[in-house]
Amino acid sequence: MSFSLPITRTGKSNIVPPPPWYYGVTYIGVHVKFSSVNDIVPEMFDPEGEGWIYIAEFISTSEHTWEYMYADPELTQYMEGAIGVKVNFRGKSYLYYPFMWVDKDWALVRGWIDGYPKKIAKISMTKLHPLLPKYNKPVRELTLGGYAVRGSAIIKLQVSLTEKVDKTPIQSFGPLINIRRFPSRGDGEDDVYEIVSRVRDESVMGEIWRGDGKVELRGSINDEINLELDKVYGGYYFTQYFKVTTTTLLEKIPAKKA
Repeated sequence: MSFSLPITRTGKSNIVPPPPWYYGVTYIGVHVKFSSVNDIVPEMFDPEGEGWIYIAEFISTSEHTWEYMYADPELTQYMEGAIGVKVNFRGKSYLYYPFMWVDKDWALVRGWIDGYPKKIAKISMTKLHPLLPKYNKPVRELTLGGYAVRGSAIIKLQVSLTEKVDKTPIQSFGPLINIRRFPSRGDGEDDVYEIVSRVRDESVMGEIWRGDGKVELRGSINDEINLELDKVYGGYYFTQYFKVTTTTLLEKIPAKKA
């Protein structure tokens, strides 16, 4: 049986195979404070001002498709960029992503299943190689960068490393919170409008480096990210592994019919 479309009798053609899903990620991120994000955060959330902006390289597969790692590596690799904000919901802090971009269709659809607002973009970031001069491992004074382009450059990050640290700022933001939205198209259909939290069964942090961060947010004709920053706290470079099986329903939202 297919987990997602297309539906076939074998299920082998579905764009997203069923969970558990495994992720190995390399991040370049910047910890910021926004002047205001009220226009891009849904009214049910109260933004706290802190933000997290990143570009990342993902290696990811399902429990059911480990053979993709060698049979078709393209189906296990993608790039991602995102803007996250710390929000309050029902007296608890969460990490909410009002914007997120990827460069593969299957990564986009998988994100939508769990409530991530993914769009397609061209994304790139600095990569390290153990045999390269200078860019072989994270060290002091190493500068890394990344960007996302959707029509035009919408995000550009730069991080200059200064020290190894024990944790990232988003570890104190709280659990992830998403909105699953699949509007009905006719009478008698169910309108999906839910607040959910994605659960990580396993999570391991690799080496974490902190440094000076720079970020440019330019937006596009349908990406409302011309956001002003009060402060850039710092930049980060780190790796992480996590496993995801379930998404927890926090609250159903009454559908707003036009």
